[in-house]
Amino acid sequence: MSKATALVQHGPGSFDLQEFALPTPAEGEMIVRVEANGLCASDIDAYHTTDFDWDGRPRILGHEVAGVIERMGPRTVNRQGLEVGDRVCINPFVPCGICSRCLLGDIGGCNGRTQRIRLGMVPIDVSPSLWGGYSTHVFLPRNGIVYKVPPQVSALDATLWQPIAGGFEWAVAAGGMRVGDRVLIIGPGQRGLGAVLAVRSAGSSQVVVAGRSSSQFKLDAALAMGADAVINTDEEDFVERGKELTGGEGFDVILDTTPRAVAPVNDSVELLRRGGTIVVIGVKLRTLDGFPIDKLLLKNGTLKACAGSSDRSYRIALDLVSAIPEKVAILRTHVFGFDQLKTAINTLEDRTAGQKAINVVVVPPTTTL
Repeated sequence: MSKATALVQHGPGSFDLQEFALPTPAEGEMIVRVEANGLCASDIDAYHTTDFDWDGRPRILGHEVAGVIERMGPRTVNRQGLEVGDRVCINPFVPCGICSRCLLGDIGGCNGRTQRIRLGMVPIDVSPSLWGGYSTHVFLPRNGIVYKVPPQVSALDATLWQPIAGGFEWAVAAGGMRVGDRVLIIGPGQRGLGAVLAVRSAGSSQVVVAGRSSSQFKLDAALAMGADAVINTDEEDFVERGKELTGGEGFDVILDTTPRAVAPVNDSVELLRRGGTIVVIGVKLRTLDGFPIDKLLLKNGTLKACAGSSDRSYRIALDLVSAIPEKVAILRTHVFGFDQLKTAINTLEDRTAGQKAINVVVVPPTTTL
């Protein structure tokens, strides 16, 4: 195949299919044939163009890519052990490797390039255009990072390595979770549920997930995946139930994954154990009004914000996906061709009658899985 077919975004909900020539990979570069691409809340914002970074230039969305190496240039040190035909997951950030942020290990904050390289956000006028997962092929430059997928892991399961990596990064690394800690996860979306698997495997003694009645099927999934208890915030008092579950002690780590809502952040201070940490990863698109800062101060607590995941969390997550496929499979509910992106978005947004979505996967229309 000498060309790739990609779904190109031109505006809010405006897309068309275009063909692009496949480049010949130079040293360290590769072409990955896309098998599957996870859909997340940030893709919804990008679809509606309410995301932060877009400057209006046409782009190819998609950043949770699993696929097969189709072409490789001469190997560099970071490509040793990889072969054409290997299934890989792709780190969405391509770091320069030498700027101040990269040298601190913050590859998501890389500022050493004129054009920030993050899959799904790079305009198609940046050569060779193939910078997103809603395509038959993705280009990966010399500094791009891939993770080899164990042979027993399917492409569909592999796409869940990102939500699970988030759980490790947010609750364990950023939240400082230790073995035996109690963890509260607010929001039972795929990232909240992925965090259930992560913190349970990291040794939490109690995992509680909170969500609304409209997400009862997700709360049920949380229990099936290993949560000890759930809180239906429409039917139970969030704070009182949380205190009851912890014997009044509170939680060591509270992870808020809810988009836009600020009340969960404010209310969670009441449920924080002294010296505990609240980690916010849900994009709010508004100010945090009414935050009880004095209560947080008197509890010697910490409020942290965390976006993205580290290389280490990605690697740990892929190992976990391989180890517990039966738990991972609970998350996946829908698969669509990328030419059905509007339907996929509506399904993930709970706008499709009769459909209950947790993890939605987008694949090239010709893919057979």
